[in-house]
Amino acid sequence: MLKEKVAGLFFSILLLVAFSPFGFAQEKIEGTVIKTNLISCSLVPGKVGTCEGTFVLESKGNEKARQTTIKVTRDTTLKTGDEKLFLFQLQGGLVTVSFVTEKGEKVAQSVLTKSQKQ
Repeated sequence: MLKEKVAGLFFSILLLVAFSPFGFAQEKIEGTVIKTNLISCSLVPGKVGTCEGTFVLESKGNEKARQTTIKVTRDTTLKTGDEKLFLFQLQGGLVTVSFVTEKGEKVAQSVLTKSQKQ
């Protein structure tokens, strides 16, 4: 009886982890931000980066340039070093994006710039 309860609990936890946002596989992509699109922003005192929108990332794979649209949510971390950025400040920068795919969309978890536009 105890084994059945433990097995049931284990199976329930496994399902919860598999279908929770934390269960999504995080991927990384690197490239240059060629376009940003701001959808909305909220002013939160002491907090930078509370904007939603998208950006187009141009990356090279097998010598061919590829463009990918990535969604930015209010929870996405946008940084260069220790400095937080606004979405529009990514334009022209070389970035590394950690993202998950949700409902067919690439959603950024963090965007770290390697260099700013010259």
